[in-house]
Amino acid sequence: MEYPLVSVVIPAYNRPRTLRIALDSVLEQTYPNVEIVVCDDSTDNGVQDLMAAYAGGRFRIRYYRNEKNLFLENWHKCFDLASGEYINYLMDDDAFHREKLEKMVYFYRAFDDIKLVTSYRQTIDETGTTIPPLQATVRLYGETRIMDGKLMANAALERCLNVIGEPTTVLFKKADLPERFGVYQGKQYSLLNDLAAWLNLLSRGRAVYVPEALSYFRLHPNQNNQKLGYTAFSEWLELMIASRSQGFLADDEQYKTALRAYRSRILGHAAFAADIARIETILHDLG
Repeated sequence: MEYPLVSVVIPAYNRPRTLRIALDSVLEQTYPNVEIVVCDDSTDNGVQDLMAAYAGGRFRIRYYRNEKNLFLENWHKCFDLASGEYINYLMDDDAFHREKLEKMVYFYRAFDDIKLVTSYRQTIDETGTTIPPLQATVRLYGETRIMDGKLMANAALERCLNVIGEPTTVLFKKADLPERFGVYQGKQYSLLNDLAAWLNLLSRGRAVYVPEALSYFRLHPNQNNQKLGYTAFSEWLELMIASRSQGFLADDEQYKTALRAYRSRILGHAAFAADIARIETILHDLG
């Protein structure tokens, strides 16, 4: 049997301790054909020193130290350097289940028109201890589902929650992403770069949801979304509005539900007064 190459790409930044756990979770994969690409945006040598210990081994590992902090461009660099037919981003504070890649590649090989495979992700704390799910990480379905991509996207948009998953969660074909990761209809999203990429993929075919915990999502105080708080919602409205041109939220009632979900998340926060006014105008026009 042929095993197409999977590129696990890691945009690393100053977290050698959890990066070691992430790397080991890839090296333990039951899927036999994997490369690891690490692009390092760190401000110190911790990650570089760690990577020196991973030379050789079962999978090919390529390490690149950036001369300056690239931020979002580091994500694009990872993508561009990936040689595999499939790509799975891995955040340097998350980890894979050992059968993640094997189980996800299966669906691409067994079914036509699959553009995205995701799964339940188990939330863990700084120590790796399992913790209760967030509202966005609750198991979406109790069984494996192969579904229209727009249905999966709408499940996220109508809730104003990324129930599809963070970058670590999703496996996709490199050739299926028509724009750079995080770019949707020509606009680069930063805080919702994962959801922007998922909308691109889901507009083109079917999706698979696996109810098993095939990845581990670590929650800790130093995450960007923890530090940025409510500003992390700033891109939801733009994505909701833009998505309609590709058939998402096609029904006006779905669109209203999404807008109201967003409004409820930002209500009472002065920084979002303009968004609330815009939503009220859109809802009024929809009738």
